[in-house]
Amino acid sequence: MSNDQSYLQQALVESKEIFRIIFEHSPEAITVTDKEERIMAWNPMAEKLLGMDKTDLFNKPVHELYPIKEWERMRALNIRKTGWLSDLDTKVVRKDGRLLDVNASITVLKDNKGHIMGAIAILRDLSRQKLVEEQLVQAKLAAEEANTSKSVFLAKMSHEVRTPMNAVIGMLELTLDTELTDEQRDNLKVAKDAADNLLSLINDILDLSRAQAGKVVIEEVEINVADIVKNVCKALMVIARHKNIDVVWEIDPKIPRLMIGDPVRLRQVLINIINNAVKFTHKGQVQVKVKVESFTAKDCIIKFDVVDQGIGIPPKNLATIFDVFTEAHNTTARRFGGTGLGLAICKKLVEMMKGTLSVTSVDGQGSTFSFSIIFGVDGELLKKHAGQSSHEGGVGALPAAIKHLRILLAEDNMVNQRIALKTLEKFGWTVHAVANGKEVLDALTKQSFDVVLMDDQMPELTGIEATQAIRREEKQTGMHMPIIAMTANAMTGDREKYLAAGMDGYVSKPINRSALFEEIVGLVKKQLE
Repeated sequence: MSNDQSYLQQALVESKEIFRIIFEHSPEAITVTDKEERIMAWNPMAEKLLGMDKTDLFNKPVHELYPIKEWERMRALNIRKTGWLSDLDTKVVRKDGRLLDVNASITVLKDNKGHIMGAIAILRDLSRQKLVEEQLVQAKLAAEEANTSKSVFLAKMSHEVRTPMNAVIGMLELTLDTELTDEQRDNLKVAKDAADNLLSLINDILDLSRAQAGKVVIEEVEINVADIVKNVCKALMVIARHKNIDVVWEIDPKIPRLMIGDPVRLRQVLINIINNAVKFTHKGQVQVKVKVESFTAKDCIIKFDVVDQGIGIPPKNLATIFDVFTEAHNTTARRFGGTGLGLAICKKLVEMMKGTLSVTSVDGQGSTFSFSIIFGVDGELLKKHAGQSSHEGGVGALPAAIKHLRILLAEDNMVNQRIALKTLEKFGWTVHAVANGKEVLDALTKQSFDVVLMDDQMPELTGIEATQAIRREEKQTGMHMPIIAMTANAMTGDREKYLAAGMDGYVSKPINRSALFEEIVGLVKKQLE
């Protein structure tokens, strides 16, 4: 025998030994079938996977390893013609009859003339993987169920807490409008401040929960950034003056008068950050600077800086200042009040408006909170309002029709009905109150009204049911009665739910007088146009 032949023979022996080792010790089950599709060879893992021994496997038709439907599915893939099949999830039948999830890869063996000699199948046990996947699915379902339960709980508690809060705050406001001694007025102001703080806490908890759950929807409507900044600053100047602090603002004249964004969320972020600046500043001023960072045909990036001369933030707390309930929050909350949730909410809202929020600070000298928001730019909108001057919100020159409105108030809670009645009458409007949706329909057939303020959760007919009945009737008459939802339901999606039901506006309880006035006036003005 020549050296070359000896070398080839040795290599052949070695390759057979390598194959035997792989075959015997493979972590996957391997079966080898002949051209008649009978099992001729297998490895130890095949015996373990299938729970069979050599007497069970030798000469066994391979189709008996699979459930009938699985074998038919594999046959339909025409493996004998294509020559191979890779990564197919299927099932095999163990000796004890139990079905096992496996991943199969099959290679058809052919001779040099293309005739089928048999096939090799590699089966990987998927039972553990399937179990983990099922556990993950169950965990996901449980988490979703828990999240749904939490949302239902929050929605219920929001309504149930806001209803009595509306009565507390409303009665305090009405009483403060009456003749009182100095001591009585001071006591009521303390109670009113406490009620406002409690409402703020409720709102913060709900807002944070909604933001973390991704339930906050960012609106895209016409927005006047300059007006919002001015109005927020002017409102907070009242608080600042009590501390002998100035609130000043500087607004870039290049900011478009109208853009596309969410005015409610922008106002919420500004109020929170500027209010914090006022709270933690004892002398000097709070500066609000607003400028254009970039401007394209489709969007405009506006940067907001709120600079205070307050107590500053220690370097060790800067990294966690936007986290929920950190030690920094706990310390300042004990000294200055607050929930420790405001900045966490602001960060979430700014990010949802495609922006970023950051802070720089020198301990004992002051802080600067900066955030940028991307607003949409509508070319047609800019042309439409080109040259128009910015206006301040106000209640000055109102048309005569709005000064003498006739309002139908639907409210089943007698305390809240009394508060709303007196609040509306202070605006000079005539109000007729009813206690349920059925009485709303009866009143509209007997009297003429300019607007309906509709609670939702009422006996007889709910606010939504009454609204839908009114809209059905209007399809015949061609008329349209302005309807505003006035409800303690204040979760994300509630406003959209009432608008989809046919209402024209929405205010949440506890009622904010200014917000209620603006909603009514804005809706009636639109109706008169």
